[in-house]
Amino acid sequence: MTHIDFEDLSLQELEAIQREVKKAIISYQNRQRKVAIAKMTAVAKDLGFSSLSDVIGPQMPQRNYFAIEPVYRNPENPDQICGNRGRKPLWFNDLLSRGYTIDQLRIENQN
Repeated sequence: MTHIDFEDLSLQELEAIQREVKKAIISYQNRQRKVAIAKMTAVAKDLGFSSLSDVIGPQMPQRNYFAIEPVYRNPENPDQICGNRGRKPLWFNDLLSRGYTIDQLRIENQN
């Protein structure tokens, strides 16, 4: 494994590494999950069941979450957006306290 001197990296470089590591972890977990399901399915078939769901029963349906349309964007960091529901993020309240208006933070009012 390559040694990385994190002290010499900028914040943007560290955040990019963090995103890549998160993707790698999710990919690894998905691969392991597929291997585990395949092994459990094989064991279920060896025991005479036609499928894994015959052993573990029906799964709970997944809850459908509605996508929240972004309404506000940080003009100083366009990657930061938020919707119109729930608590506002810290950057939103910080910008308001520094003199920005809610209309200035609306996406449709920004270039």
